[in-house]
Parts: sequence; C-alpha cells; structure tokens
Amino acid sequence: MAFLFSPTARAFADESLESYLLRVVAENFFDSYQQLSFAIREALHELDFDAHGAFPIELKRLNVYHAKHNSHFRMRALNLLESLLGLPSHELQKLALFKSNRLFLNALSAVHRNGIDIPLSFIRYAEENGIGTVPVCPHCLVDDAYIRQVWHLTPYEVCAKHECELLHHCPSCQLSINYIENGSITHCVCGFEFATVTVKKADRQALLLSQCLIQGDLHSANPLLSVLSTSHRFAALLWYQKRYANRGNYRHSDAVEYFSAWPNNFYSELEQLTLNADLKLIDEFNHTSFRFIYGEIILHYHCLLPEEKEPHFIYLALMDYLHKWVESHPKSNKPNVADMLVSVAETAILLSTTHEQVYRLYQEGILISAFRQKMRQRIEPHIGVFFIRQVIEYKSSFGANRQGMYLSAW
Repeated sequence: MAFLFSPTARAFADESLESYLLRVVAENFFDSYQQLSFAIREALHELDFDAHGAFPIELKRLNVYHAKHNSHFRMRALNLLESLLGLPSHELQKLALFKSNRLFLNALSAVHRNGIDIPLSFIRYAEENGIGTVPVCPHCLVDDAYIRQVWHLTPYEVCAKHECELLHHCPSCQLSINYIENGSITHCVCGFEFATVTVKKADRQALLLSQCLIQGDLHSANPLLSVLSTSHRFAALLWYQKRYANRGNYRHSDAVEYFSAWPNNFYSELEQLTLNADLKLIDEFNHTSFRFIYGEIILHYHCLLPEEKEPHFIYLALMDYLHKWVESHPKSNKPNVADMLVSVAETAILLSTTHEQVYRLYQEGILISAFRQKMRQRIEPHIGVFFIRQVIEYKSSFGANRQGMYLSAW
C-alpha cells in the first residue's frame, strides 16, 4: 500500500514527530509540508473517510496532543500514514507527544512521551498561534540532521552532548529559529546553514540541568539531579518556577543551585514566614486560613497527580516540616500558628487522599469544622475550615508519609 518514500535514515528514538515528517517531505521531493499533507489526505480519503480530515494541513497542528475532540481519528490517521510510508506499526506513535491524564501542581496539564509526563507549559511552541523559537545545536545537526525532542523543552537550555549553548536566532538575519514555521531543519528562511555556526560553551548549572533531563545522577546529593523519575524532575522544576519566576532574571538552571541546599533553604523560608505571622494577622490564628500566611504552598506541593508509588521529595520535605512545626507549637489556651485553618482541597493533599474522602472524614466526626455548617450544605473546597493541627495529628496516627484512603469505600 506504500506510495511514499520513507527517509533513508529511519526515525531516531529522540526525534520529534514534526522533524520526521519534514524529512519525509525532503525524501519525496515536495516543496513544503503542505504539499505532502494534501497528498496524504487525498490517499486517506480513499482508505478512511473519517480519519482523512484528522490529518492536519499545518505542521504546527500535527502532533497528537493538538487534537481537540478527535484524537482517536488522529491516531488512526497516523496508523494509515505508517502503511503509506511502509513503516512498522506504531513507528510514528513512538515519536508523538500525547495528551496525559497527569496533572502538575494539582491543576496544570501535561503531555506524555515514552513513559514520561512533561508539563505542557514546558513545551516550546505548544500553542498553535504561539510565537517563539525551537533552538538547535549546530554540532548535533552536523552529526545527524534532525530535530531532537528535548530541544522543544524550555528547561533544556544547552546541549548535554556537546556542552554548548543552543542557537535561538539566525546569525545572518536574526530571525527566531523555528523549524515548524520555517519548514526546514538545517537552514533559515534566508538560506543560512545552522551547522556552520560556532556557539558558546555551556554554563555549568545549565549543563547539569540538561544532563539530568535526559538521565539523572544517582550519586548526586542534589535531589533534583538524583531523583529516579524524570517526571518528578519536571515537577520540581515547575514548582521552582511557580515559586520564584517573579523575582526577575529567572532561569530554569537556577533551580540546580537552589536544590543543592535542599531542604534547609526551604525550611528557612517557612521559618521566616512563621516568625512574621503575627504581623500579618487580622483575626486570631484559629480564625485565619493557613493560605493567608503561607500562600499556596500546600496546593503547589501536590506535585504530580495521580501520584506515583514514591512520594515526591518536595512533598516529603513539606510534610516533615509540618509535623515538626505542629509539635513545636503545642495546643495552649491562646491560639498559635498550628491552629490555623486549611481547606478541603489542602486537607486532601496533606492526607494524600480525595476530596470525597475528606468530606466523609468530616461526616464521621473525625475532622471537626472550625465553624458551624448549615444543614445539607456542602463545605466549599477552597475555604479554610479544618484545623491544620488536627489534620497533621490524624495523619501521624497512620504513619507520617502513608498515602491512600483513610476510610473504607461505601
């Protein structure tokens, strides 16, 4: 059934899907990706009328995670394209970025590739109408002329293999390098060849970060570098970005230095907030939400949902601090910081369970509301209502870092 030539060099394991299709364009002597896509759609029209419309005309819409409501048709279209190219089954799917059911920081979308979940916000040129660069490493293009998927990741700032900076702009015309827009892997629209450029040596911190995104360092004392799960490393980077990006001159690679002092630097920040809590206080501590003093630290510490068997190191550090924090502020006649209020959403994170389980714990009388609730009215999930002291002490009764359900299912 094949009517197209597949590239002489088969798809590389670390290649992007868009890059491979551009190599198909070149191998079949098309002037542009649009010409190829029209030819593919015409062939698909005869083979599968439903799927042919799911094959996008524009390269920037090609990847599976861009599909809105017809991702199953997009998958069927890719399968048919494999047959047109004479490729083995699932060859193109190995290169694709898929939508993921995982959530980072309790709410942020993710994409999935080869067992790794990546925050969607870390994908360069994720938005179809976005304007940006997809940088290249000139030395990598000399080795093999294709786009590496890691070049699409914003934390990947330098080439881990050649230890040099990535090239973001054409040295000749200064235009942003973006092979998806330009339709060329090796050249700028002005004709300049990227492989001829000499680039700067990589910064050490940026190099360590790029290397850890490809493969962690089990012997490192830095948890960002040594954690086994690549998805956990992405979660830590996103947490760091959300917490510190507003400080100006933000770079992803600064996270390497930050986590090298973990968790002492984090604990120092929390201690400073605790010392200044009285200055921010409007009402008594037992009528003040935890979020009012400490911000979104609990909601942001649910780093990756659904959770993996091994809790995230940031979550473990937070829980360790809160357990010691409650112990160091025992119950007394005068309310203190450990008597502040957490919401249903925050309680669910602290207990590593669901909102529904928290409501059940309340109905069973295990968790006590700080305020009288109206009959048959559900507690709002983001309003401080449970004493954090009680939540932490209840969690401790099951073991400090135990994850899972606290009541049997109905």
